[in-house]
Amino acid sequence: ARRVTTHAPPTSAAMVAPCAAASRAAMSFTSRAKGSSARRALSARASPNARVASPRGAVAVRAAVNAETDTILVLGCKERVAQCVADQLSKNERSAGTKVRVCLPRSCYEGVKNPLDAMAKELVYPDRPMIECLSALEDVECVDMGAGGSSGGAYDAARRDATHVVIANEYAPDLLESVETFIADVRAGKCPRLKRLVVMTHIGVERRDVDPFKFMNRATRVGTGIIGQKSKPGGSPLDRWHDAEELVRAAVPREKDAAAAAGAWTYTIVRVGDLRGNGPTSVTYGDAMLTLVDNAFDVRMQDIEIEEGDQFEGFTKRQSVAAVMNRMLTTTQFKVQNNEYSVISTGPVDRERRKGWDVARGRSPPPIEDKVVDEELQGKEEEEAVPEGAAVPT
Repeated sequence: ARRVTTHAPPTSAAMVAPCAAASRAAMSFTSRAKGSSARRALSARASPNARVASPRGAVAVRAAVNAETDTILVLGCKERVAQCVADQLSKNERSAGTKVRVCLPRSCYEGVKNPLDAMAKELVYPDRPMIECLSALEDVECVDMGAGGSSGGAYDAARRDATHVVIANEYAPDLLESVETFIADVRAGKCPRLKRLVVMTHIGVERRDVDPFKFMNRATRVGTGIIGQKSKPGGSPLDRWHDAEELVRAAVPREKDAAAAAGAWTYTIVRVGDLRGNGPTSVTYGDAMLTLVDNAFDVRMQDIEIEEGDQFEGFTKRQSVAAVMNRMLTTTQFKVQNNEYSVISTGPVDRERRKGWDVARGRSPPPIEDKVVDEELQGKEEEEAVPEGAAVPT
């Protein structure tokens, strides 16, 4: 039996009662969660503090992150998945105490004209609350990527010290740009201490010519948000996610000799479905983007399913994505190195696990535990052992 501990203090955005639309969307995942969700629900109801043996064998619990010497760089923190990553890194026992550098574009520090007062002379800074909330997290420091330039600065120093890097842009063109810039920095020798790279892409990158991904991958146009400026070609999003993956694979060291292996780094690509759910309460609580659908999804879809390669269709919870990406940084399992995994959220969970969560009061289900991710990475031996039915005689 497996379980998800739900008695931990809430640390992320809380949820309101599920709305009808979210309920209908969540029901489509029921068939995927018959095994894993039921086992976790039974163990959670039995005893919240009991240790339940896993049928999938022992899992390594050593962390690959050293809080005294390592530095974790998180890119894409203007969006909620990367914010969840930074929030959970500062609180997870395997990464707590490690220096986390949240990299933000220069635009986050620039003021804009007040959209509600055309006569106002003072600029407003819409991203300032997010920066303050991220900076308030323990061992987390926000870094302006545009400051310093080639002559040096906080971002250059963070890049030199970085041993683990997470790239979690939610928008395909932004992710491709981040990967291109970072890989160029790696090849230029600007990240000499790099050991691990975890990148978030999208499910369907290997099935771009098959529906529904073929429709998703159609050419698009992207508006600039500025009156008078023409929209820009957005390109096919799955093609851009695929290009980002290829850049990472091409850049990873392949030498077999000991000297090259000593300075080599490895990667893990986490492919997700359409993102749902909210970010951490400490960053996004009160944000206008918090919706009833996302709130309901966070409460109902508390479990996950992981498979190697490009699998599944559906949605993935942002907090669960962050937990999986963080575990890819801290795990000591060799199988995750230079590999790709698909992650979706499953549910809905039973009524008992949905009780007590209310976004209006700042309460939401805690992130999934590392051991749940470890168990999913071990494979599905008990499911594969079920024999298929014999053929009907003719």
